[in-house]
Amino acid sequence: MKQQLPHLQISRFCKARPEAVYDLVADLQTHLDWAGARQTRDFHLVSLEAPPGPATVGTTFSSTGVIPMSRRRWSDRSTVTVADRPLKFEITTQATAGERNAMTAVYRHTYEISPAAAGSRVTYTLTQLSITNPMLRWALPGMERMTWLMTPMFAGRGLRNLLALAEEIDLPTPAGARHPLSPAVGYTQEK
Repeated sequence: MKQQLPHLQISRFCKARPEAVYDLVADLQTHLDWAGARQTRDFHLVSLEAPPGPATVGTTFSSTGVIPMSRRRWSDRSTVTVADRPLKFEITTQATAGERNAMTAVYRHTYEISPAAAGSRVTYTLTQLSITNPMLRWALPGMERMTWLMTPMFAGRGLRNLLALAEEIDLPTPAGARHPLSPAVGYTQEK
């Protein structure tokens, strides 16, 4: 019997078009906003080094961030594994937390975006593919379950931040002007 990999899945409605959501996820620099500046103080991106413009399959980047309830920070090397505009964007991340006896793990982050009435439906899935030298909260069976139960709270906020930013960018303002990053002024790059 095949054991199911630890994962979580969160699905939300967004008033922005699927293309607008996809373009934000694919522009890795925007992650510093919706997964960094707009995220909680105890779980957020601190730095990100990535090429400019839309990421494509094979694009690699690195990031660092803060871990909840820990003095450790994570350090990641990530690769874009799926870039199917505007439907799906996927990243595989090799994460390291700490320095001495560091925890290492591999995660898959998947964003599936589908058209919905007056916007889009975005489903985020986080899958833990492997873990070595886990921190105590990941090593103890009861604590591991509790950690996975708490993870949607942090990941859910990141997804809400992404969707809020997509709506800010994609929807016209009352005066009819568009956000400075909107597609109307060249934020997206058509294939």
